[in-house]
Amino acid sequence: MLIVKIADIPEHGLHLNIKDQRKTLLVNGVDVPISVPYSGFMDVEKTDDGRVVVEGSFSVTLRLTCSRCLESFDYHVMESFRDVFFPESFPMGHGVHELSREDLDVLYYRESELDLSLVYLEKTYLSLPMKPLCKEDCKGICPICGKNLNYGECDCNRRVVDPRWEKLAQLKEKLLKG
Repeated sequence: MLIVKIADIPEHGLHLNIKDQRKTLLVNGVDVPISVPYSGFMDVEKTDDGRVVVEGSFSVTLRLTCSRCLESFDYHVMESFRDVFFPESFPMGHGVHELSREDLDVLYYRESELDLSLVYLEKTYLSLPMKPLCKEDCKGICPICGKNLNYGECDCNRRVVDPRWEKLAQLKEKLLKG
């Protein structure tokens, strides 16, 4: 955790190094190993109206499992960010209005301190692929014998004929023979 008390942020701001030594990251209920720990920096500034602006960048390498072949592989995340935290009591205007790109980076804080590790953890979660692949053209595994098809083909007959088309396939064979 990277806790910063808002009252302790100096006028010229803070420069913080990110050196998070956690070994795993909980993703969808599964502990994902971290093969290269978090590293990076963040600059924290407090404005006169109570906003806290956090800018920085980080990198981390996670050990993901390919969703096709089930092999483990390293997935490198490198992100830059700029987030603005508003006090919960900050007047933002009322009514319906269209959000701009900058509005999407607005966050709120309630307490007198912020856990800034949540900033880079959120960016990590958002950068993870929904369906991790070890490589773009991963062939997956054979559904019959389970062999990883990236290492070569197997001898299984994976051609599945839909039983609704079986009669048509028989007719085609008869016409070709005949």
